[in-house]
Amino acid sequence: MTLYVGLKALHLLGLATFLFAHGVSGGTAFALRGPISAATRRWLRLSMVANMVADPALLVVIVTGVWMAFLGSWWGRGWIWAAIVVLVALIAAMFIVVARPYYAARDSAGKSDQELAQALAPARPVAAVWIGSVGLVILIGLMVLKPF
Repeated sequence: MTLYVGLKALHLLGLATFLFAHGVSGGTAFALRGPISAATRRWLRLSMVANMVADPALLVVIVTGVWMAFLGSWWGRGWIWAAIVVLVALIAAMFIVVARPYYAARDSAGKSDQELAQALAPARPVAAVWIGSVGLVILIGLMVLKPF
């Protein structure tokens, strides 16, 4: 097995781990709609734990992707730069549009129901699904097809 093949395996394992853990965190976003209860606080804790797995897994994906780009001498190809732009835009959009209310809600989890409800009010889980899905499809297309 070559270094490149090993990195690709680690890259895909990191991606699978990220998608699973982030999916758990994202799925809780839909459970957080509605009246505040003890379950709301449990869902927030689950989301925090899932992110503790998803964030390092995303780092593995990025590091192995950059390393493979050096091994494959792809820095002169347009698709790798397009993928980087899409990834940065996706991370920014997810943070700016999607994640902020959930971070605020996590900070408010120990506070009153009213404060927690106010923190969750601007949450948009459907936007998260659309942003994440479209971004993921574009990234997979760039990685698999290497169109330019």
